[in-house]
Amino acid sequence: MSTAEQFAQSILLENRGVHVLLWSDQDDLYRALIVLLSVLKDQPVYPLLLTSTNESISKLRRLFEIKQPSPKIEEETDDSLIPSRKELLLFFIQQATSTTIGPWLNGWRTPMAASPGTLLVIRNADFMDFQRYAPDLASFFGSKNQDSASMLSLWNKETAQNIKVNLPTEFHDILINLPGEHPSKKEIEFWIAQHPPIDE
Repeated sequence: MSTAEQFAQSILLENRGVHVLLWSDQDDLYRALIVLLSVLKDQPVYPLLLTSTNESISKLRRLFEIKQPSPKIEEETDDSLIPSRKELLLFFIQQATSTTIGPWLNGWRTPMAASPGTLLVIRNADFMDFQRYAPDLASFFGSKNQDSASMLSLWNKETAQNIKVNLPTEFHDILINLPGEHPSKKEIEFWIAQHPPIDE
């Protein structure tokens, strides 16, 4: 078993690739995100709820639009054609949209894996379908696949100092569109108090 802190640290260390955070209970997801964001404190993030709507596809097109090769350069590398970005992308896959959004993401697997990478947040019940409809993207996952239900509530002092009881508004607005309910502020405060930091 790993921790959300270790997962976030590995994302920062690798600084590229496609990672997956699975969830079944929104309570577990909320707690994992709180710890993840406390570790990713200096890394800009861009959370986005992906649905099967044209609006989602339009947003993805703007993110992954391929640059036109420069006529002055005879040979362009693959990386030179990928739009640069500073944000770690956090894509929340809305329930039962894998059949429509999966093929699109499958085609954008290379820019998704570009630095600083992408984190896909997928409900366990939808994960098999997602892999079926995005097989090439799924081959990128490997061991970069973590389940919020099995993450241990352990963290160091630095992470503890950065933990916020509430998620940022943009995350809250996404979670209310996902199944289940997130924990209350009092529940999170109690949870944090029950898990003091562990010295490294």
